[in-house]
Amino acid sequence: MEYFDFYLLHNVYENSIATYLDPRWGILDYFREQVKKGRIRHLGFSSHARPDTLEKFLDFAGDDMEFCQIQLNYLDWTLQDAKAKYDLLTRRGIPVWVMEPVRGGRLANLSDEDTAKLKSLRPEESVASWAFRWLMNLPGVKMVLSGMSNMAQMEDNVRTFSDGVPQTGQESALLMELADSMKNALPCTRCRYCCDGCPQGLDIPMLIHAYNDAKFGGGSTVAMQFDALEEDKRPAACVKCGACAAICPQNIDIPAALEELAGILDRTPSWAQVCRQRDEAARKLKEQMKG
Repeated sequence: MEYFDFYLLHNVYENSIATYLDPRWGILDYFREQVKKGRIRHLGFSSHARPDTLEKFLDFAGDDMEFCQIQLNYLDWTLQDAKAKYDLLTRRGIPVWVMEPVRGGRLANLSDEDTAKLKSLRPEESVASWAFRWLMNLPGVKMVLSGMSNMAQMEDNVRTFSDGVPQTGQESALLMELADSMKNALPCTRCRYCCDGCPQGLDIPMLIHAYNDAKFGGGSTVAMQFDALEEDKRPAACVKCGACAAICPQNIDIPAALEELAGILDRTPSWAQVCRQRDEAARKLKEQMKG
């Protein structure tokens, strides 16, 4: 290939941002040069980072990032704070590309009860189309990776986007209601009362948010973000003194939640391990192809 139409820097997040920003490697300078030479038409990046990390990278990159790919759907709008990421990107005038619009299929296969609620309003539409039409209400979204697995899904998605009918307020409110029921989350309001008396100085609201995310969808994304977190700020650092639970207005058993989160993270491969496993699988496949 003489050029790439769209080139993404891969997964700028808590544990990789230091590498991207390190002047020793000149990563962004290198890609700016490729843009000048015409080898890259449009430069962007993907990210699973928290909003503050995302903003830090955007401050560093200036006007060089032309698009950003994030995990965005009506469940993660609150569960993974996708709203804050979307708002940040749109304020900066950066087009949003969407990955995981149906959360790996979870939002295309709802319970019978939830499916019936959707069908009562639009009986002719698939459950997956609701997730896609929800995205149509977000003007900052410019591209959606729909993750089709067969011809029927492709035809359904083409029909959904060809019609291009955004959701009504009633329909979007129903999806938010279903999302809340699916999360079954600890009701942390981020009041931060718990933080003042924590002898370990833990960011407890952030950890509870991570707990809710890990409980719903597994710990891979959470583990990725925790790669760069100091050991003494991780959930395992909790000494179970109970000061946080005693003052929590929502009566959350915070030490128990942090203990469970620590166990989930212990059982979840780090992003570095996932990458090594992927590279090893690619290496074996190349050897097989040579054979």
